[in-house]
Amino acid sequence: MTGSRQLHLGAFMRPVGIHTAWWRYPGAYPDANFNLRHLIRFAQALERGRFDAWFMADHLAVLNMPTAALKRSATVTSFDPLTLLPALAMVTEHLGLIATASTTFEPPYMIARRFASLDHISGGRAGWNLVTTSNPDAALNFGLTEQMEHGERYRRAREFFDVVTGLWDSWAEDAFIRDVASGIYFDPERMHVLDHQGEFLSVRGPLNIARPIQGWPVIVQAGASDAGRQLAAETAEMIFASGGKLADAQRYYADVRGRAEKVGRDPDHIKILPGCLVVVGETAREAREKRALLDSLVHPDSGIASLSIALGHDASSFDLDGPLPDIPESQVVPELQRRDLFRREYEGKTLRENLGLPRPENRFFKPLPCPRPRAGEG
Repeated sequence: MTGSRQLHLGAFMRPVGIHTAWWRYPGAYPDANFNLRHLIRFAQALERGRFDAWFMADHLAVLNMPTAALKRSATVTSFDPLTLLPALAMVTEHLGLIATASTTFEPPYMIARRFASLDHISGGRAGWNLVTTSNPDAALNFGLTEQMEHGERYRRAREFFDVVTGLWDSWAEDAFIRDVASGIYFDPERMHVLDHQGEFLSVRGPLNIARPIQGWPVIVQAGASDAGRQLAAETAEMIFASGGKLADAQRYYADVRGRAEKVGRDPDHIKILPGCLVVVGETAREAREKRALLDSLVHPDSGIASLSIALGHDASSFDLDGPLPDIPESQVVPELQRRDLFRREYEGKTLRENLGLPRPENRFFKPLPCPRPRAGEG
């Protein structure tokens, strides 16, 4: 950040919207989840607005809800994040590209390789949303008959983080000599074999791709449980937090920062981004009318099922006409810029630079005192 403290903005894409009825809104593109042309336009619009990142959620199973509700859901299908985001990297220059990948079902070597590849392809704009996957139906898609227990999932995730980041540190920055005259491509002394043997994982290494441009892609976490908060405090550099009342958000902020400090991390190296649904209008009244229209397009079957998933509680008996909490008003980018709360230009080229996060040092290699000359140089 430059000057006074300013906001960071990330767009929560699924890969389009989070509101249940977004695809039914007048003028919307119902096929946008699978329309690359539209997704490119959205990404470029976010970059014009100087957003930090495109944050792409993901599901490893069709949502577990009654068919009457499921048939109304646009989230039933979408592109694989690590297939889509490299394509978006080719049509943007600054926008961070954050993908969700599970520590419960996917092998750490493949996660490390894919995100390192995305970081190189994008010029240092990759981020990994580290999730443990709570949906029990996902287990059935990976040869398991039941979901891993909550605490066990988080212990695996912590070990998984150590393995992935260790693999990203497989190579020193100057490992690849590429000396055409001598025929030496890399210096074996600047390569580290991880050889990890742990409670859940066995990974030899090294990773077969150079260290990511950012050192590590930015680590993102969204855990709200006690175990999730602890994992975030130990590993995350960006936290996607739920919205809600200001006092609750302040308690969450203080809790995570306090946990980070206890494990020896600098709390200022964690960016906490609370979620909000923004509806744009020329006036507050127009915005409320647009929100009312958007909400009116939610079929009760879909709305109740989505609310039940969000609450972890059956909402089918709720009074549909009962009172709802007030929704806090929100600002758009030009107004935030006018108030000097949000950037007018990007600070750097990488996601870390734009978030104001330090580049992690390689845990296995220190930089050499003098840069090694490239092949052909004196």
